[in-house]
Parts: sequence; C-alpha cells; structure tokens
Amino acid sequence: MQTLFVFVASIVHYIIDVMKRCLLKTIKIAGLVLLILIGVLAAIILWSENDKAVIEKYVRNENLPTVKADWRGTSVDQKGRFVNHEFPFLPSTVDLLKWQLGTKPQKLEKQNDTGRLEVRDPTEFLRGETDGILWLGHASFFVRLNGVNILLDPVFGKPSLVNTFVDVPSPIDKLQAVDFILISHSHRDHCDEETIKQLTGKFPDAKILAGLGMEELLNDWKTASNEMQTAGWYQQFSLTDDNLKIFFLPVRHWSRRGLFDTNKLLWGAFVIQSAEKTIYFSGDSGFGSHYAELAAAFPKIDYFIIGIGAYKPIWFMKANHNSPQEAFQGFIDSKADFLIPMHFGRFDLSDEPPSEPLRLLKEKAAEANLSDKIKNLQINESIDFSS
Repeated sequence: MQTLFVFVASIVHYIIDVMKRCLLKTIKIAGLVLLILIGVLAAIILWSENDKAVIEKYVRNENLPTVKADWRGTSVDQKGRFVNHEFPFLPSTVDLLKWQLGTKPQKLEKQNDTGRLEVRDPTEFLRGETDGILWLGHASFFVRLNGVNILLDPVFGKPSLVNTFVDVPSPIDKLQAVDFILISHSHRDHCDEETIKQLTGKFPDAKILAGLGMEELLNDWKTASNEMQTAGWYQQFSLTDDNLKIFFLPVRHWSRRGLFDTNKLLWGAFVIQSAEKTIYFSGDSGFGSHYAELAAAFPKIDYFIIGIGAYKPIWFMKANHNSPQEAFQGFIDSKADFLIPMHFGRFDLSDEPPSEPLRLLKEKAAEANLSDKIKNLQINESIDFSS
C-alpha cells in the first residue's frame, strides 16, 4: 500500500512539475509576445511622430460659405493630417515621457494649494429664459442668445483618464432645452462620449457643430435624428435661424483620440453672433496671430472666452495652451470688450498649482489697468445679458 501511495504521489508530483514548466513557458512566451507588440507599437508611434508636415492640399466643407476672402482652405499634409496655419505641431511621445518622468519644480506648491473654485447651483439659469453665459466648469459653457440654447464643449461628470480638483454634478437633469452642441476638438476634456450620448438621447433634435472629420467620432454617439455639420476654418455653419450666426475659426492646437488618428479631426474656435452680442470661444489654443486676425474678421466682440490653465511645464505646453499672460495678450489683440477665463481649476492636467492661472491673469490685467475687463466666474455662475 505504501508503495502504491509513493507511486501515485510521484505521478502527481510529475504532473504538477510538467504543468509548472508549461505555465512558465507560456508566461515567458506571452511576455515576449507582449514586449514585441509594445515595441512594434512604440516604433509605429515614434515613426508617425518623426516627420514633418508637408502641405499637400487645402480643404473645406464645399456646402458652407467661407467668410475670409483670401482663405484657401484648411491645410492638410501628406498623411492626411490637418496642420495649424502657423506653428505646425505634431505631438512627441519622447517629450511626454520627459515631462512625466522629470522633476516637478512646483510639486510641493501644487500639493499645498488648497484654493478651489466654488461650485454653485445652475438651476435658475438653466430653467429660465434669460439670455446670457453660464460657465459649467473647465471649457463647458451654456449660452442662450435670442432664446436659442447652445452648449459648448459639454463634459459632465468625470471624463475618463482625467483627474479633478473639484467634482461638479452633472446638470443634465436641469437642462430644459438644447438647440446646438458645439465641439471644439476631440480631446477628452472637451469631448466626452458619455455626455454626448446623454445629451443627444435627451435632445434628439439638437444640432451638432464641429470641425472637419469629427463626424467619424461623433456619428456613433449621437442619435440618427441629431443633424451634424462640420466646417473648415473661416467657414460659417448653415443655420435655419436668420438671427443667429456661428463660425469656425483657426487656433493653434492639435487632436488625438486614439493611437493612430493624430491631427485627423480638425480643432478650432467658435464665434457665436446675434444682432446684439458676439461671443468668441477659443477651445484650446497656444498663442498666435489668430487673435489679431479675429479682430480683423469680427471688429466687435463682446465676450472673449479663453483658456488660461494647463500651461506648465511651459516648454511642453506652450505650443498648445496659452499661459495667463498670453491669454490676456490674445484678449488685447482681439480688441474684445470682456475676457472670460476658462480651462482652469476643475481638471488636473498640468504642473501649475490650481490657483495660479487666475492669480496671474488678474495681475496682468491690473498692470494694464484693465481689471474691470476680466469676468471671472465660479463654476455654474452666469452672466445675465439683461442686467
């Protein structure tokens, strides 16, 4: 009996030993395959970034009017990527890693910065009828002009892959009507899948306006009844309301949603215009001549909405995000009446402390004796056009 037990035990031990060796071999093979795939993927990404954009053609939506007489269209390079009309930009994974793995000079200051934006209740404005501008946090705005309800870059709740400084409850239940949804570009802090699905589900007649190529991303998120128009830079959207005009304009930025769609979806700014008010919404942008060009195209801008955050480290962010000082200079160049700062205080996207952008903007405005031109809002605070 003991001999039989030893025999069975030895067989079991042998089977377990074989299984261990097979498992280890499988793990090694799987690990090797994974490393190869990661290497190939990294090589493809680095190769795609290691080139220069050569302008091959200029495109536009041929069904929409172009409002700048000498404008050839939005530039596209040899790989079908849109290109900034000045300061062409392609992202660098090497630079991204350099930033993420490098030192953070303001790390402790950022950790100790307890300043936070106040989150108010937007119910009264959203359920009212007064024309005005409501800041929903970060780059999300609700604008009402002549009773037309417009959402700009709506991102409700917490988007994927983005950390927050403050939590903002979704206003979806408080929205009574949405006529237009404007999306400046595809980055996740401006274009959120769940938010778009919720909005188009609740408002199937809302029209979506965005840059060229964005239908490839948004068509799967909206309902069949949500009409969508995409425009090139310096184009005017086709609206049925003669009392409202909306234009798509160039900014200095880029786009990427996945691994292989870099600059395939056009980014831009919006001008929303009624007989009484003209509002500029910058989306995301680095500094450039487009602010002065804006003044030439639209001589009377009432509200200039521009990002002032996510600018550090400057060497990495400068190409795509204004510093507070640059945002103020853009405001001066635009010759607008009032500046509404955005893109700060809600999402943690960069190295500067959360309180720094607004403080620096106010300092710059004070130096120019233009403090009264800054309309800084708390989250869910509004500007009433009737007052």
